Amino acid sequence: MRFLILGILFVGISSIVSAGHHEEDEGALVYQANCAYCHEREMVRMPSREDLKKRDALEVYSTISSGVMAPYTRDLSHEERRLVTEYVTGKSLGDYASGAAAIPAEAYCDAALDGKVKQANSGWNSWGNDSANTRYQTSDNAGLSKSDVPNLKYKWAFGVPGVSSMSGQPAVADGRLYFGTWSGLVIALDAESGCALWVYEASGGIRTAMTLGELKNGAISLFFGDLSGRAYSLDPNTGTENWTIQADDHDHARITGTPVYHDNRLYIPLSSLEEVAGSMHDYECCTFRGGVMSVDADNGKTLWKTRTIAEVPSKRGKNSVGTQLWAPSGAAVWTAPTVDPETRSIYVVTGDSYSVPAAPESDAVMAFDMDTGEVKWTTQTLAGDAFTVACISSGDDPGCPENHGPDLDFGSSPVLTTNAQGERLLLAGQKSGWLYALDPNDGSLKWKVEVGPGGIVGGIEWGFAVDSDKAYVAIAGAWELGPGEAGSISAINLNTGKIVWKTGPSKTVCNGIEKCNTGQLAAVTALDGVVFSGSLDGHLRAYDSETGKIIWEYNTLNTYSTVNGVKAVGGSINGPGPAIAQGHVYVNSGYGMWNMWIPGNALIALSVNGE
Repeated sequence: MRFLILGILFVGISSIVSAGHHEEDEGALVYQANCAYCHEREMVRMPSREDLKKRDALEVYSTISSGVMAPYTRDLSHEERRLVTEYVTGKSLGDYASGAAAIPAEAYCDAALDGKVKQANSGWNSWGNDSANTRYQTSDNAGLSKSDVPNLKYKWAFGVPGVSSMSGQPAVADGRLYFGTWSGLVIALDAESGCALWVYEASGGIRTAMTLGELKNGAISLFFGDLSGRAYSLDPNTGTENWTIQADDHDHARITGTPVYHDNRLYIPLSSLEEVAGSMHDYECCTFRGGVMSVDADNGKTLWKTRTIAEVPSKRGKNSVGTQLWAPSGAAVWTAPTVDPETRSIYVVTGDSYSVPAAPESDAVMAFDMDTGEVKWTTQTLAGDAFTVACISSGDDPGCPENHGPDLDFGSSPVLTTNAQGERLLLAGQKSGWLYALDPNDGSLKWKVEVGPGGIVGGIEWGFAVDSDKAYVAIAGAWELGPGEAGSISAINLNTGKIVWKTGPSKTVCNGIEKCNTGQLAAVTALDGVVFSGSLDGHLRAYDSETGKIIWEYNTLNTYSTVNGVKAVGGSINGPGPAIAQGHVYVNSGYGMWNMWIPGNALIALSVNGE
């Protein structure tokens, strides 16, 4: 089992700096015993040994210690991690200070902010900025109007040490900004100046946004999850831990979707990376089932926990090399749940299955009773989508399920809205490129529209935004589309499901830049009259919500002198969308995951006043 887990150790590692070389022979032994099985194979998303030599020792060490690979390195000692890091990169870690110690002393504010956080929803909160996940910001909380947007300028940047992907969308409240990192740090900043207030070190890397919630006793807590499957509550004023729980004990469990808060309860989505482990020929694929759990926000005590797949996995034959297979599996919940107090419901969308037969709850929209966790309804949009990463390189691979699916699951949170005709709609965007509008009462289809081409890394990826009459949906583009072909953003009428306007990608911005693409995978953010969408080419653009015309753009592909003294470079904008609050636009720049896009480590603040 240890071989299998460590065999996927370096999926998605990327880079920045250099040092020396140390203990080659011992590092080679660790690599050959645990890592070579994957990295000596020709697999998409799997960096080769030669690729790893080009990468940063700090990044690799961070990734296997507390980042995306943290769930799979539980049995590795610190020394083994150090040895294999230095071997695969050919560079020394030296006296690298990991964790909170990596943030230099000069990064901290001279004095703490006055007072405490008083209003959880005074800026930008959680993933979708409201319980409906609309990703829409009000004029009052934005501190910006449509007329201000063309005047936005660079103000400051914060450099995150030891990472090349910026994963955690910030939350902003009462002059404070909170965000998480792949290296497992939660960092609180002065939202105006960017100086650090406090730093907390989690057990695993963080891909979720930060959620603020006001408890019944009046205290405000900060909630998030990590890539080792743990959920946390912190004091947002000091970074002191209130509680932490292991939300799921499966070896491959992780929390990628943002936990959401409502009425003293925290709702936590459960996902996994068993889709990667399942690609190994001698791994007994697969037993993880996605789910949602409700916990008491005061203490983390479980109130209910419901699996997306009701059936318990059982033995289902063997693969072509004789390894036992299990099913049903998968249907992970990758995204933030949506809360509907009116019907006492929690809505989620699910991922694909990992084994056959594919579960009827995979690639689906689901409703759970908010109080009991009982499943109210399930609407599947694509049947038979069983998939592991082995299917990318070859559909005949023993690690790929027979009659495998196209990997067109849901990666965007569902959005609850009401159209101009008074109809309540639950919108769900799929990697197929289709946007669905369902009746939140029973999951029946109201309308659907094909917004753009889909694919494994295509279609609707991370999130869309909704205002009073339109949904704004960015498209990644199909896998094979290149710069100037991939990417677009469209406005869809909520009454009819018809596309109102569509703006395609720039044809010229990449200009030969390595790993540059114009796909628009990142989540969209909307203001009154304006829509923001980031691109893999590193540009953040603002569109007129009535016409789709670009009214402003900023190229984040720069090297920045940062407020914390850590060198920062911009890269692809992917994953989280911009958080807009209190007169600022905050955007993460850099996404070196999967060896596909431009790495970076910058959190950038933009404002009308600029520097």
